[in-house]
Amino acid sequence: MQLCGKMPEPIRVKDAALGGVFNMGGTAVANCAGVLERIR
Repeated sequence: MQLCGKMPEPIRVKDAALGGVFNMGGTAVANCAGVLERIR
């Protein structure tokens, strides 16, 4: 939502170009991280 400009104004990061995602998984599940970049 940050990178698409759809985040509500009070918590929006101005001109966000990078975003991060982290999923901790669960028992016997691998952790996963990703970096997102806006491509407009």
